[in-house]
Amino acid sequence: MKKQRKLQVVYRRKLFAVSAVILAVSIVLTAIIVPLMISVTTSSMLLSQINEISKEIGNELDDHFSFQFSYIEDIEITPEYMEDLRNIFNFTRWSYVDGKGVVVCSDVKSRINTKASDDPVLQEFQTKLLGTYYLNYYAKKLTAEDLRSDNWMKYVGYSLGEKGFLVTEYDSKAYYSEMDYFCEPICNVRTVGAHGFDIILQQSGEIVSAPDSDSENKTDFPKRADINTLLSVEEGKGIFALRFKDTDYFGMYAQADGYYTVSLIPQSEVTRSITVLLILFAVLISSLLIIIFLRVNTITNKLIVKNIEKVNSRLSEITGGDLDVEVDVRDNVEFTRLSDGINTTVASLKRSIAAEAERFEKELELAHSIQTSALPNVFPPYPERHDIDIFALMTPAKQVGGDFYDFFFVDNNRFVFLVADVSDKGIPAAMFMMKAKTIIKSLAETNRDIGEVIFSANNALCGENSADMFVTLWFGALDTDTGSVSFVNAGHCKPLVRHADGSFEYICEPPDFVLAGYEDIRYKQRKLTLGKGDALFLYTDGVTEAVNDDDEIYGEDRLRSVLNALPADADAKELCDGVFSDVKAYSDGAVQSDDITMLSVLFNGCRVYEEITAEARLDRLEPVYVFLEHMLEETGFDSTAVAKIGIIADEICANIVRYAYPGKTGSFTVAFSFDPASDEAEITFTDSGIPFNPLNVPVPDVENVEDREEGGFGIFLVKKFSDRLFYVYSEEKNHLTIIKKRQSK
Repeated sequence: MKKQRKLQVVYRRKLFAVSAVILAVSIVLTAIIVPLMISVTTSSMLLSQINEISKEIGNELDDHFSFQFSYIEDIEITPEYMEDLRNIFNFTRWSYVDGKGVVVCSDVKSRINTKASDDPVLQEFQTKLLGTYYLNYYAKKLTAEDLRSDNWMKYVGYSLGEKGFLVTEYDSKAYYSEMDYFCEPICNVRTVGAHGFDIILQQSGEIVSAPDSDSENKTDFPKRADINTLLSVEEGKGIFALRFKDTDYFGMYAQADGYYTVSLIPQSEVTRSITVLLILFAVLISSLLIIIFLRVNTITNKLIVKNIEKVNSRLSEITGGDLDVEVDVRDNVEFTRLSDGINTTVASLKRSIAAEAERFEKELELAHSIQTSALPNVFPPYPERHDIDIFALMTPAKQVGGDFYDFFFVDNNRFVFLVADVSDKGIPAAMFMMKAKTIIKSLAETNRDIGEVIFSANNALCGENSADMFVTLWFGALDTDTGSVSFVNAGHCKPLVRHADGSFEYICEPPDFVLAGYEDIRYKQRKLTLGKGDALFLYTDGVTEAVNDDDEIYGEDRLRSVLNALPADADAKELCDGVFSDVKAYSDGAVQSDDITMLSVLFNGCRVYEEITAEARLDRLEPVYVFLEHMLEETGFDSTAVAKIGIIADEICANIVRYAYPGKTGSFTVAFSFDPASDEAEITFTDSGIPFNPLNVPVPDVENVEDREEGGFGIFLVKKFSDRLFYVYSEEKNHLTIIKKRQSK
């Protein structure tokens, strides 16, 4: 068996001789490379020089345009004032745009009363300035492409806060006339290298700034013909050659907001002895690279590449998913160990994948269980209440999703409900969903204004949102006493409302921004009123964006059509089930790509209240009995309850007539109130007669009717036929209240 040797030993011996040669040559090359570095440094120096000049030009221009602020502050923009300002600052045209984006005044009459968004130039300034801080300043930079034309304009704008913004425009002549003065001293004392210098040119080639020593001979500097040569090289990178006063120069240029900045250095400072050294360096480097390439390539091919190709071939199969492949490359110790290591790693990976898959499946099941249990899922949730009917369902696209809904009573008559959608799927979205749901519910339970609830919830979610998720939300609060619904739509799908005739329509109020996007956003609180039998249908975009096999979306029109096709008296569950069944039928087996959530709230009517006043006379009691019978039947009490209440009313009214006003006449009031939330009728008898508490009347002996004393039996029936009985004497009036609960049908 051939003895294996370590790859490290073999490779070290083969490359030792080559390394010695490279070391010796490197010493020689160091001396050769130095002049080349001088040339590179010279290029860097030119680039640094023109960048500094360009920056200084920019600073001068910024100072000048910023100076105009003092002329604009707290001044009413009028054509007369702008003409005075034009005489000072020499701009060509101007336009003033108000806070609504409309050109109020301009020396270009065709712009007046037009929208700034219709003009490409004004549109850019509208984007940059409208709504920003007062006198925020923006100047549009001139580009190299602008200077290739003679018809360019320089645009400068100033924010006027809520008043809008002002844009001034300079043509090339006005611009140079205004700015040359500020640029002229820039190059006076600058030098490049030992004998180089800088100049600043206009577009035409006219010198704006040059060294003091040559300022009187500006006619000797380049003109327009030389500008074309200058523009033939790449700005800020290419080096051009120029002869000036019997001296050859290398130069670079850059465009600096309407001006050309040029840095020149004598070629003699750069090219001394470089040419010969470059030729020698090229020959030596080429020869050395060929030797190194051939030798290293041979060694690498023989000892490394072929074995690596074998290993890579096996690894390709493994990464392709075949974990049963083994690597068997054993030409030396290192590759033997590598093969064994890969095989061991793959075996361990197979075990880990299996274990991880099992663990992940259990975690998903647990997450699904937690998410499901966190949402209200017992229906009907309030069987004792008849004023509302509610149903909701949520089907995630994955085992866990980002949709959620919630509903709860803040107090006896304020019912809060919501549907929301987190901008992601899977476990991260589910965790963010749980956080959002908890925050919103805790804030809503404080019974604050819903706009403030969503404002605070948004800030809380923004504060801890490292994953950059957001939540769309429709949040409503129903007053069951009035049917009034206050709501906020934070970027969510528009819900539908069912009217008394059974027809549905969309609530098309424009939505506000989503939650967890930006802090301190104020959300607009809107209102609508539900009548008896009206319903609200909320949903997430998983409903309307469901697709069929042809990749066609379900859509809002189909959703409304399906709801309108359901019975006009369909309850909350029937509404949700009807839509869900139609979405599933429409998808017809297509993969569900988004969570599907829907919630329906049906309002069965608010609290009923009416009252009647009658004289305390026996011949005036009949309207009272008719009133009570009518109210009881209207609120769904059965005939037995109506009869019992009739007996109660007869006894109480008779007592008021006989005993409340001895020797004089009077009146009394009967108030009827029914609360569908508690299913209870409250009947209060009020008179201004002698104080009398019937609850203090002793209970009669009903077993020995013949032997009992007369009186007290009527009050006994009142107590017996009432579920609860209360008496209060206040404001010199008797108030006797009976409570009777309606029996469920």
